[in-house]
Order: sequence, then C-alpha cells, then structure tokens
Amino acid sequence: MRRRAAGVLAAALWLAAAPPEARAAEPDWPRAAADTAALLSELIRHDTTNPPGNETPAARHLERFLEARGIPGRVYESAPGRGSLVARLAATEPGGLGEGALLLLSHLDVVAADPDSWTFPPFSGAIRDGHVYGRGALDDKGQAAVFAVALSLLERSGEPRRRDVVLCAAADEEVGGGLGVPWLMEHHWEELGPPAVVWNEGGGSARVPLLGGRVLNGIATTEKRALWLRLVAEGEGGHGSQPVRDSAGDRLVRALRRIVDHETRRRITPTVAETFARVAPNMGLVRGWLMGQLDRPFVLALAGGQLEGSRITNAMIRDTIAVTGLRAGLQQNLIPRRAEALLDVRLLPDTDALDFLAELAGVIDDPSVRIENTMGQLPPVVAASPWENPLFLALEEVLAEEIPEGVTAPLQTTGATDSLYFRQRGVPAYGYFPALLSDELNASIHGLDERVPVAELERAVRVTWQVLRRLTR
Repeated sequence: MRRRAAGVLAAALWLAAAPPEARAAEPDWPRAAADTAALLSELIRHDTTNPPGNETPAARHLERFLEARGIPGRVYESAPGRGSLVARLAATEPGGLGEGALLLLSHLDVVAADPDSWTFPPFSGAIRDGHVYGRGALDDKGQAAVFAVALSLLERSGEPRRRDVVLCAAADEEVGGGLGVPWLMEHHWEELGPPAVVWNEGGGSARVPLLGGRVLNGIATTEKRALWLRLVAEGEGGHGSQPVRDSAGDRLVRALRRIVDHETRRRITPTVAETFARVAPNMGLVRGWLMGQLDRPFVLALAGGQLEGSRITNAMIRDTIAVTGLRAGLQQNLIPRRAEALLDVRLLPDTDALDFLAELAGVIDDPSVRIENTMGQLPPVVAASPWENPLFLALEEVLAEEIPEGVTAPLQTTGATDSLYFRQRGVPAYGYFPALLSDELNASIHGLDERVPVAELERAVRVTWQVLRRLTR
C-alpha cells in the first residue's frame, strides 16, 4: 500500500513540476480538425485490408505528411508491401522522466468490408455530413491521423521538450501482428524509443445509461487474450441414405452442444474491480454499493446475473467461447469423414491457457474430438499496466477539463491489441481514443459505414496535444 501511495505521489508531483510559464498559443482547432479529417480520408483511400495488408503505401503517405512538418520518419518493411512507419520528435532539452520515449502507437491495416452494403464505398474516405467515412476511420487509421496532427502541432509550438515522442503506425495488427509490432520490437527496438510508456488504441469515451447518462472515459490498462482453436472430429463416411453411428458430424455436434451449454466461472480481475469502484458512486445507492464491492464473492453472486445481461459486462467477468466457423461435407448425400469447428476463445488476463484447455477437454468429454491451437503458441499471462502511471494521470487530468461530466477509469478490453506485446516486455501500455462516440458509431467498428465525426477528431487532437504538452514540458 505504501509503495502504491508513493507511486501516485511521485507521478502527481512530476505532472505538476512544470512552472506556470506562458502557455503556447492555442492551435486553430477547427483548422486542425480539417487537417486531421483530410489526412484520415487520404489514409482510408489506401486499401490495407488484411490479408494481404499492403500497408507500405499508407505508411509512405504518413511519412511524407510528417516530414513536411519537420518530423523525420522511416518505413520498415517486414515483408514486401508490409511497411510500418516509425517517426521521432526528439527532445530539445534533457530531463525527461526516467529513461525512454513516449510511444504513440496505431496500426494501418484494416478488416474487410463489403462495398455493396455501405452508404459510401468503404475505401473512398468520403467526408459527408460532418463525418469521415471508411474502413479504418475508427480502427485504427483515425488514431494514426490524430497522433500525426497532434505531434505536428507540438513541434510547431516551439516549446521545450524534455523527452522524445515516437509515432509508430504499424502493419499487421488485425490478424495477429506477426509482421507488425512483434517484428519491429525484435528488429528495431531502439527506433521505437526505446519506449518507457505506450499510448495505443483500446479504450474510449461513451455515455452510459447506468451512470445516469454520464460519460465513462475508459482507459485500457489490460485486455483479454485471444486463443483461437479448431475442433476436429473424424469418423466413418458413407452414403447419406445409410446413417453411420458416431459419424464425424455427430461427434462434433455433441461436443459443440456441451460447449454452448457450459458456463465458465465468473471472476473479477483487479482492473474490473477498480472500474466498477470508480463508477459505483454514480449508479444509485443499492446498485452502486453492489458494483463497488464486486471483488467480494458473495456480492458477485448477487450481482452476477445483472452483469450477464450485457454482452460487454458478461465478457468482462469470465473467459468466453464463441463458435465462429463450421466445416464438413462435400455434398448433401455424402456423410463426411471429417468435421471441424472454429472457436474464438478470449481469456481473462490472469487465466492460464493450459488450465483452460484442460477444462475445455473435460467439458467436451470425448477424446476422439481433437482440440488444435491454430495460433501456434499459447498466450501468456500478462500483468496489467498501473493506473498510477504519468500517462494515465495526464489523460485523467485533461479529460476532467475536456469532459467535466465524465468518470475516468481503467478498463479491461474484451478484444486484443498490440499493447499486449509491450506489457509482456514490462512496458506499461494504455489504450484510449480521445473521442466521445455514440453506441451507433462504436458499432460501426468492423461493421457497416464505419465513420468518425469531424467534431470528435477536433476533440481527439485537442486532448492528445494537451497530454503531450504535459508529458514533454
């Protein structure tokens, strides 16, 4: 407890250490928003659907944008066409906190989009009705554009800087990241900072009905880990008119039925407990008391049913299993000899993957059904990043001014990001896109008509610039 209190005090003193010198002139925020929207539109027009990715043209475009504003960068290719940009705004004076740089991290690859279902073509970068449309507008080219514009504003201000700020717009995040951040960490660690702290995607701000309409600013300090599995059943095949006992399809269906019926154990991680403890005062007397005490087993038993009513909160309190693919058979009158199912498993940050696989095998209870790990390796247990870190505290300080009706809390995300690789290496990493987005806009991520309001791009650049000033002056 003393160590934690000392850490909070040290970080707070550091944030307050800068003397009240004359503030740099405020940037022209409407102009900054227009610049960000234009840059984002241009980045969207580079189709970086992964696979195959082909991120190099987008990385080169961002490189030219920054170099024209006095920030040198370089594109590193892990494979032909798989480029990641690393650019550095160097400190002008010694005296930064500790060793290493502040790393602004984003990714340039995107998921697929069906153009027939979109209002505007997904790679048009259309700017209509106050929004920038296109695949990647929110995940994650929007963050890359915000970081680039905010960094250029910091350089233009001419204020002394006491630590380096490095921007990385990486390849290959959406399908595992082997050719993106992990490759950069192995081959270009020094060029990445080396980082003392990472600001990445993962969290955000939204109005929450349970908080009486107040805003929750969720800053991701940890995340669930993906474990992608394939179930394989094999058996005798034959003519569809003569059913086979225990065919591959029958065995797989039985296994999936047991998995679907199985409920993994509820569990509250320290991050989730802290999240609910911070928002509890805004949830009414009884509900607030319950949510503020979720780390007590009897309270979790009382409140668990309510938490399970939402897909989001249900995923926050347990390991989850989703059936995402089925494959069997060549034609309708032929009993297949092999049947497969794909499972997307998301483990809580402290779940041991080997223990989970043993539990899953017990649930299936059929040794003839194989469990194959399609990822090649098991995700390790990774400690959460502390919320006493100067980056977290700077974000909290700026957001208290920017969104005074908001509550800032650490967040455990249900999806995986490149932050995992830095946390594995002991570097604290935080996920937050500084925009206030509606449920409809958040649903457009990996969905239809992905878009971001230009007004929220302005807010995002403003918040980012203010945080960067606090962390570098």
